[in-house]
Amino acid sequence: MALKQIFEYVFPQKRFNRALIILITSNTAMVFVIGLLTPFYAVFVQKIGGNIASAGFSWAVFSIVAGVLTLLFAKWQLKVKEQELLLALGYLIRGLVFLSYAFMGSIAQLIFTQVLWGVGAALGTPAFDAVYSAHTNKEDSIVQWGQWEGIAAIATGLAAIVGGILIQEVGYPVVFIGMAVICFLLGIYIWKLPREVL
Repeated sequence: MALKQIFEYVFPQKRFNRALIILITSNTAMVFVIGLLTPFYAVFVQKIGGNIASAGFSWAVFSIVAGVLTLLFAKWQLKVKEQELLLALGYLIRGLVFLSYAFMGSIAQLIFTQVLWGVGAALGTPAFDAVYSAHTNKEDSIVQWGQWEGIAAIATGLAAIVGGILIQEVGYPVVFIGMAVICFLLGIYIWKLPREVL
C-alpha cells in the first residue's frame, strides 16, 4: 500500500493500477541492476585479459543475439498465454549471466555469457512490453509509458553512480553476486505472483 501512495504522490495526475506498479517496480530494479555494470563494462573486460576491441565485440554479440532472437521468438511468444512467465524467465536467465560474470575466467566464457544474456533479453524485454501494454489504457497510454521511461532513465543514472562506488570499494565479483541475487529474486517474485495479477 505504501508503494502505491508513493506512486500517487510522485504522479498525482494519473493513478497506477496494481499491475503497473508491480511491473514498474520490478523492471526498475532490473534496469538499476544492469546500470551498475554498463558504464564499467570495458574496464571489466580488460581486467579478465581482454582489450577495448574484445569489449566491443562481446557487447556486439549480446546485442546482435538479443536482436535476432527477439525477431525469431516474436511469433512464438504471441502463443504463450502467460507472458509474465517469460518476463520471469528473462530475469532468471540474467541472474545466471551475472553469476557467470562473478566467476569470469576467460574471454571465451564472456562470449558464451553474452549469448546467454541475449537469450534472456530476447525473452524478457518483449514480454515486459506486452504485459505492460496490456495494463495501460488508451487515454493514458502515452503518459503511462512516458512515466516508465522517465523512471527507467533515472534508475540508470543512479545505478551508474552507485555502481562506480561499489565496484571501486568491493570489486566486481561481490557486485555481480548481488546483481544475480536481485535478478533471481525478481524472477521468483514474478513467477510466484497469482496469474490474475499480471
